[in-house]
Amino acid sequence: MAVVSGRKRALLVGVSYKGDTSRELTGAAEDVKDMNSLLKKFLFPEGSIHMLTEELGAKDPLKAPTRENIMKEMRWLVEGCRAGDSLVFHFSGHGRQRKDDNGDEVDGRDEELCPVDYKESGNILDDDINDAIVKPLTQGVKLHAIIDTCHSGTMLDLPYLCRFNRMGLCSRYKWVGQTRWRLSPKKERAMVPVGGHAISISGCKDYQNSLEPDNTAGGGVMTRSFLEAVGSRRTMTYGELLDSMRAKVHHRLQQSSSGKCLVTGCLGSLAAKCLPCCFLSVQEPQLCSSEEFNVYEEQFIL
Repeated sequence: MAVVSGRKRALLVGVSYKGDTSRELTGAAEDVKDMNSLLKKFLFPEGSIHMLTEELGAKDPLKAPTRENIMKEMRWLVEGCRAGDSLVFHFSGHGRQRKDDNGDEVDGRDEELCPVDYKESGNILDDDINDAIVKPLTQGVKLHAIIDTCHSGTMLDLPYLCRFNRMGLCSRYKWVGQTRWRLSPKKERAMVPVGGHAISISGCKDYQNSLEPDNTAGGGVMTRSFLEAVGSRRTMTYGELLDSMRAKVHHRLQQSSSGKCLVTGCLGSLAAKCLPCCFLSVQEPQLCSSEEFNVYEEQFIL
């Protein structure tokens, strides 16, 4: 396993929405525990991993996944970052979309994370996330965001989305611009790090749902698939990671007790675009980045 030269920090957030019967999740806290275990294998010091869940918040209010606490911990994550540092942000919970109000979204909709107190304090907009943990990254710092929510494809407002081909040829991909500002270098630069590299791995496309089937062994489909993929090999490229995750996600959803009819591959992608309300369950993990790179050559390292 390759070694990171700098410091390591991580923020892990799991929101279960306990008592909110229409939105309650059963595995978000478990996702955080398992991500914590994974990061320790990547030699993240215990004191450098901050976790926010309702279970922890019951003992310490500062560890509850409220909007205020999440924003505060995001600022901690990037504070004083320097060349060689490896940062991780993981969120397991609900995500939503709303109408874009500043014209920077290709699809005209912003994405947002739902903290536990979303009804009182509101959601965390993708613009806010970008301001908090993307823009402050300095030269030589790498941030990985693992986002397991609905509508999470471009949750960090990164300018490039990696579009893998639909025909099963794993070696083919292309980077696609994700901002209406991409023709204006000045405005695009305002959305990317000062000099660092931000990468997001998310549960689904912006118009899709990220599921938590009844028979899943603890947690969301995307987080489970990420953990299994990373744990299955000593080294892998980003392309290999996404290929593995997508295969595992499709397998899990096909085995789900939800009884939904899932259509994958070319037909599934076409159906999802034409009938998104009917095919939201066909989720595909996404890879976004603040800069383009060869996903089948660059090694995935935390």
